Amino acid sequence: MPAAGVATLIGVFLTVVVLAVFLISVVVILKHVFGQLEIILEAVSDVSVKAAPAGAVIDAINSDLAAGHAALDAAVVRLKERTAAFDEQDSSTTAGSTDAPASGGWWQR
Repeated sequence: MPAAGVATLIGVFLTVVVLAVFLISVVVILKHVFGQLEIILEAVSDVSVKAAPAGAVIDAINSDLAAGHAALDAAVVRLKERTAAFDEQDSSTTAGSTDAPASGGWWQR
């Protein structure tokens, strides 16, 4: 067999060996990654099972917050009504007198 044929066979053999080593190392890395993903998935599953009862508590908190928000909105409306009523009362009582300042509201009495 000529030297060129032997060199070609050695080159092909080395290429196949290098590719096999590369593919085997990829398989080993993928097995490691798969194992780590199984561990992470198990931990996430445990957390989701443990956190499931918190949903009802969070819903209760949200409903309480909504009730508080509605109460605050009602208080703001009442405060605006009272402020408007005081301003109207202030302007009607000071309209006829000349000794009261024209500017100012109920808080300056």
